[in-house]
Amino acid sequence: MKLPFFLAKYEKQFRAMNPKYDVVYELSTDEPIVFENSENVKLSFAAIADTHLPDRESAEKNLENAFKDVLNSKERIDALLLAGDIADYGLKKEYERFFRVFLKYMDRLKLFVTMGNHDARFFFRTASKTINSNIEKMLGIELNEKTYYSYEINGYTFIVICTEKAVLEKAYISPDQIAFLDKELKRATENGKPCFVMCHQPFAFTHGLPEVWKTGDMGEQNDEVRAVMEKYKNVFFINGHLHGGVCDYVEEVLNKENNVVSLSIPGYRKENNFGMTDAGVGYLCEVYDNKVIFRARNFLTGKNVTGDYTRFEYDIIS
Repeated sequence: MKLPFFLAKYEKQFRAMNPKYDVVYELSTDEPIVFENSENVKLSFAAIADTHLPDRESAEKNLENAFKDVLNSKERIDALLLAGDIADYGLKKEYERFFRVFLKYMDRLKLFVTMGNHDARFFFRTASKTINSNIEKMLGIELNEKTYYSYEINGYTFIVICTEKAVLEKAYISPDQIAFLDKELKRATENGKPCFVMCHQPFAFTHGLPEVWKTGDMGEQNDEVRAVMEKYKNVFFINGHLHGGVCDYVEEVLNKENNVVSLSIPGYRKENNFGMTDAGVGYLCEVYDNKVIFRARNFLTGKNVTGDYTRFEYDIIS
């Protein structure tokens, strides 16, 4: 694919983000998702990140594997989260491919998405309008041109935060959005239930930053957003962006006393940088009355993932 002339100076960066060739992965049905305690699960969801979908049929087929794998299980899986960088270049055709896949399954699965820097950096207005219109259609909510929102499933709240303007790598989180996050977290956690917050960019000095990526954090409002999250109990923050793989960078405890934890989800479309580097790996979350469990799974191939940093369990504190 030839880049538009105004993106030519970024060609080296873009080429580095793309696999050298397109591989269509075969989805196995031999290892369907099985919960650790099916009878007592109160909420479940899958989380992936960085699909970087280009305008290619092979990439569209690989994306659909995640949806098929989630729905292949006899377990009730409530939602799928995509922690940003939906598209590769932020082009209309890329979003058409992405949402064409999901619209096939929208009656069976809720989808939460947030924009990443690849979505926002060049075509922010077009991308945010396209993404928002599909979110409104799928979730039945009104965003009123905001890029952030919340949604409740089974009495548990998901809060999606997002940059509000074009950024190269970091995010811009306005005072209004920070106030929204504070209000929603207070409401969502006052009954003792865990709450799930998603943003593409991670917090500074977490998940190996800045060593793994000098400019890979949330940005200017980093400290304000983190301070709001740490006020509340049992908050789980889900981010992408770092392409870290399954390694010791996945988990970061932000506030042990309040049980505030950050999980950095590996990149879906291409191989990652550290540890277990396989493409397609995300995390499946099971929520119980007294605990939250995250387990790694390859949604691209339909296989369980075992080894270090593939299972995290947290007791819900009161």
